Amino acid sequence: MRIPTALIMVATLFVAASHLAHAEDLDAVAASVNGQAIACSDVATDTDALIKTLHQLGAKSLPPRSELEQRSLDARIVELLQQQAAKRLDINVSDDELSQAMADIETRNNIPAGRLPDVLKAQGLDVDDYKKKLRARLLSSKLINVAVREKIKISEESMQEYYRKHLEHPQPIRELRLSQILIALPQEPTPEQVVKAKAKADAVRHKWAAGQNFEQLARLYSDSPDAKQGGDLGWHATGTLNSRFDSIFALAKGQVSEPIRSPAGFHLIEVTDARMRAPTLGQAYDEIHARQIVIKIPDDADTATKAKITLRAQVIARDLRNATDEEFASRAKEVSQGPSADQGGDLGWFRHGTMLKAIEDVAFSLKPGETSGVFETPFGLDIVHVIAKRHVDPNSFEAHRDAIEQELTDARVQEELPRWISGLKSEAQISYFPCPAGSGVTLNPQP
Repeated sequence: MRIPTALIMVATLFVAASHLAHAEDLDAVAASVNGQAIACSDVATDTDALIKTLHQLGAKSLPPRSELEQRSLDARIVELLQQQAAKRLDINVSDDELSQAMADIETRNNIPAGRLPDVLKAQGLDVDDYKKKLRARLLSSKLINVAVREKIKISEESMQEYYRKHLEHPQPIRELRLSQILIALPQEPTPEQVVKAKAKADAVRHKWAAGQNFEQLARLYSDSPDAKQGGDLGWHATGTLNSRFDSIFALAKGQVSEPIRSPAGFHLIEVTDARMRAPTLGQAYDEIHARQIVIKIPDDADTATKAKITLRAQVIARDLRNATDEEFASRAKEVSQGPSADQGGDLGWFRHGTMLKAIEDVAFSLKPGETSGVFETPFGLDIVHVIAKRHVDPNSFEAHRDAIEQELTDARVQEELPRWISGLKSEAQISYFPCPAGSGVTLNPQP
């Protein structure tokens, strides 16, 4: 089975893990990042690969090799900073996670189970190198989730506003496939740095207007992590990006924006494709509003103690069998040892798959106003009281909520990622060294 290489080579924010040069190695050093070295030979290899890619994209003329070497070195520095950040956060990718990712790629590309290595070999690709790049991609994704994504909070008001503007009255949605070139600014730029970055963004856009390919320009000049993919940002619907980018959605396919300022720098955005997406309904589902009382059993409790605690829980459940919501809440505040005790045991609204299965199974078996008997969970002995049940309409805000939050979060990640990388650079100890003659690197690296 032969499939296009593009379907096999997984797009990554970062390339394969660096082959670091250490003090004992004979290879010359181009830079040191927090005490870890980047070899001149690695910079030369990356530069050769970049030149090959640009030629494959149809580039007829290239900047001086020294400029390409500087870009390759900058990319290596960012990669090494990412690896160091992952190590500090104790983030890694297990062999099982790598195997699962390989299996997922096989499924998405209709490759028989276990045959991806054969397909890679048929494409002339090195399997070990592919696995190394895939592991790096998985590590990058996990790192970004922890360091960037998990710190982004989308407000309820923002999600409801998006719903009102774009989903409450279903109609076709215009989506654009976007690519970007980012001319980055430091976290606290001086006026001179802002002027210089704007001038560079204008110059790059002029190159595009003169006929140069945007993807090539992104690989040559963009400071964004997506530069290695030609700046591809994927598909975005109206309203998902920060309002500073609203003007992009007035562009036609093939057009490029004027430089747009953000905290990360100046963005040039190209519309690479456009489409109208048919209105979609959310996923209808049933959900429950419930309370719980948790009675914990100490890990070292003996049989007699466990029996005594269980009897106490059973007495509480019996007393609350016909309790009102107010009565259950009051008792939960008195006796519950669960995290929601201060709120009267309130678990809020939840649906299947979002709560501990043992609690879901009991709660969904009850009618509104009913209280369960005692049942065991990993956290102790539970008693559940159901306040209400409801069916969520497929076009309601609730049905769309998760998808809206995901889309708005993805857009924020793309915006915050360059700033996070800039922060890594500003906090790092980076030293540059000249590469000797014969190393394949012609520049004297500069910060």
